[in-house]
Amino acid sequence: MRPSALPRSVVLAGCCLLGACATDGLAPAAPVDFTLVPAVREVAVRSAPASAERALRAYALTIHTAGAGPAGRIDVVGRQARLPDGTLATVTGSQAAGAFARSRSLGLCGLVALRLDTVLGDRSYLPGDPAHAGELRFEDGVHAGPATRMSVGELHVEGAPCAPRPSQAFTLELEARSEALGPEAAGGQRGAVVHARYDCLAAPATEPASRLHPALPGEMLRVACQRTATPGAASGHLSYAWIASGAVYLLTAHRGQDVAQTYVYTDVVVEP
Repeated sequence: MRPSALPRSVVLAGCCLLGACATDGLAPAAPVDFTLVPAVREVAVRSAPASAERALRAYALTIHTAGAGPAGRIDVVGRQARLPDGTLATVTGSQAAGAFARSRSLGLCGLVALRLDTVLGDRSYLPGDPAHAGELRFEDGVHAGPATRMSVGELHVEGAPCAPRPSQAFTLELEARSEALGPEAAGGQRGAVVHARYDCLAAPATEPASRLHPALPGEMLRVACQRTATPGAASGHLSYAWIASGAVYLLTAHRGQDVAQTYVYTDVVVEP
């Protein structure tokens, strides 16, 4: 990764924490509701976890990119809310090397994003209420920069990704389309389409969630996923921690062909 490319690409990585965003070959799109494709929503609802005992409401973390020095540090603040249908809404604000970004997403128990908007800006952003993520303004905000939309159009699940058990495997396959938003979109090309597959395996045993952050209660189960994406999209290895009490995944590391990142959680807010 070239140092000159770090500010924009690294801060976008802070908004694409869940590993499912595709940002190559962007093209224009008309505004649409912030919702899931019906077929994808059906799979997501069917796969959603049971109610969390102590839901994770907010977090702060620092993403460190190996070999990038200070320019490779991303500071992220995020808020989460589980919607009535079981999907997870997340909003984030990210900062790296003087660049800023914000995102809103609908996802599958924190493992992958199924609908994601991101935008670059010229100042920091405090995440709004994730339960009303569809009402947040992104592409037409004051001093907003380039914005993109990712939406998963097909989703197939094998196993129980939102109820992992030690030593068990599961698989996700999805098709996602990325498109440009806002006044910078121009031309008539269609958005880029990416096919991605996640082959995941849980660790043999659980461990205390406090090892990830002292405020996290109960147990966690580490899960490793190999992401294979075509054509020409980012593949790589993703490491997660399944937080049992919150029924949610937290990403802990990402290693790709030209990037290696670790995720250090500096603060978490859970329900009392």
